[in-house]
Amino acid sequence: MVINIPCLRSSRNRRRCFGVLTSAAAVLAISGLVFSSKTAELAAATLLIAAIAPAIVELRHLYATFRAHDLAMREAQDGLWSWYPVTKELNVGQRLLGLLGYTENFIPDTHAWLELVHPDDGAHYNRTVARHLKGETPYFYCEYRVRASNGEYRWLASRGLALRNRRGVAYLMAGSVSDITQRKESEEQVRFLAHHDQLTGLANRLLLADCLPRAMAQSKRAGQAVAVLFMDVDRFKDINDSLGHEVGDRLLTVLAQRLRENVRESDIIVRQGGDEFIIVLPGITDAVQAHATAEKILKAMAQTVEVDANILCVTASIGITFYPDDGLTPEILLRNADTAMYQAKAAGGNGLRFYTFQMNEAIQRRMQIEAGLRHAIEKKQLQLFLQPQVDIASRCLVGCEALLRWQNDQGQFVPPDQFIPVAEDTGLILPIGDWVIDRAIAQLAEWRQAGLMLPRLAINISPRQLWAPGLAQRLLEKMAAAGLPPPLLEVEITESVFLGSNEESLNELRQLAAAGVKLALDDFGTGYSSLSYLKQLPFDTLKIDRGFIKEIESGRGDGEPIVAAIIAMAKALGMQIVAEGVENGNQLERLHRLDCDTAQGYLFSPALADKTFAELFLRPATTGLADHSIPLASPLSNPTSC
Repeated sequence: MVINIPCLRSSRNRRRCFGVLTSAAAVLAISGLVFSSKTAELAAATLLIAAIAPAIVELRHLYATFRAHDLAMREAQDGLWSWYPVTKELNVGQRLLGLLGYTENFIPDTHAWLELVHPDDGAHYNRTVARHLKGETPYFYCEYRVRASNGEYRWLASRGLALRNRRGVAYLMAGSVSDITQRKESEEQVRFLAHHDQLTGLANRLLLADCLPRAMAQSKRAGQAVAVLFMDVDRFKDINDSLGHEVGDRLLTVLAQRLRENVRESDIIVRQGGDEFIIVLPGITDAVQAHATAEKILKAMAQTVEVDANILCVTASIGITFYPDDGLTPEILLRNADTAMYQAKAAGGNGLRFYTFQMNEAIQRRMQIEAGLRHAIEKKQLQLFLQPQVDIASRCLVGCEALLRWQNDQGQFVPPDQFIPVAEDTGLILPIGDWVIDRAIAQLAEWRQAGLMLPRLAINISPRQLWAPGLAQRLLEKMAAAGLPPPLLEVEITESVFLGSNEESLNELRQLAAAGVKLALDDFGTGYSSLSYLKQLPFDTLKIDRGFIKEIESGRGDGEPIVAAIIAMAKALGMQIVAEGVENGNQLERLHRLDCDTAQGYLFSPALADKTFAELFLRPATTGLADHSIPLASPLSNPTSC
């Protein structure tokens, strides 16, 4: 017989039916014994069987549920636990022990479990448990670290729920634990990448925005200062342009490691971007500490670096500013340190500068120059002024040098030593250099159209122009289009070309020389003055810097012997000599005795506008004279005819 009772359809009803039926069976059983009624006894037995049936169903349901939960947790790789807050008894499943690498259950209570919790996480764990026991949170959830059997700490996510009595007091908590170590490591990696430079591993600007304000606040409480050092690698762009970005990146990793080795552990090193680094020195007491650290860094940066068989010699420029003396916000400190760094770079690099309030005027001036220079070509504010080059023996014009001049919006001429460095740093030298080439060729064509004799015209070429491929081809094509022979043009370069140029750049100059364009090495004696430079390119002319010319007149120092040695060496190599900055007859006479070929300077004329130059120094081509006598600016001697 199948007993089909509706109360068995739900767990709650099964429990109620069990209680009602067992009570009724007990009453019938007692009645049967008292009244000796077989019917009552049979009814009691029937009711008892009916009562047991729901219990069996309930047990089977609970067992199936337990198996399902066990399989689910095992599949989810979670461990189970239960805890009695009153007795502190803790029951952990085998799976939880397995997560930590333990084989035996040695955790009888809360105290044993807390011994495994990471010291830095214990307070957070206890606080989270207490809040849930007090009913402040709907469920318990905590992420914390626990010591595994191998001594390492693993991240666990523990979740659970408390059972409470009628008074709301928790008497049981139960839940599960998941191993989230891999997730935490991934999160830490993402967080590290978000706050650190991927190339060098140093902190980035995002981390600086968090660390610098905290360093300032801590130093303020301690009555100390914070130094901010802004470092830029000198001429790093030259390395990138000439050797490639891969070499530049490897160099940066080496420099970053050197920074780590030369600061304190408490100091903060940040890669601002490109070749710029920021070093924060918290907790310093005077400027001497910052100066010593900066000097140490500069010395480390100046050591040679070998990258892919390239021996690189780099230097750095550092600007230093202090909190609270130079600024009260991170933004102001960084801006002032940047300003001081540019002052160090403007002084030649490989040095440091402390920020002063006067520096803001200089940086604003630089910004004004850059802004105006960007529109100088389209506004037709650039001009080529021409300065004559005179043969010393015959006083005849043998050439001229084109010197760039810029007349700004206010009609003022900006000194070249102010705007040329800005053009170099910003890359504006490339379009300006192209304009100089175009204008110089056009000037020669205009003189020819006017029927004037054409002197050799010298133009200055920036190293950056050589690093851009195709310069020689473009220049020669423009000369050919104007119908001008290449020997009419002379290209002047400085020794800086050799410091950053690769073989392709030097080949540009060789191509010009092969076509007949003259090559001149300018400012010889002011740089490294390596004789190997003279062997690398077929120079026609060597120009002696004006600094040596001043010394030969005074008779002090080694000026005259050095000039004599330069002239002798150049003549031995078959090169012409041009002395720059000749300002008086005494200098000219000494150069004549030293057998110098050509002079250029205020003794003959300053640089002049094209029309004025042509009126004073160029003769009509019909005279048949290529050269003519140049009068001196001061009446030291009568000019001779050529």
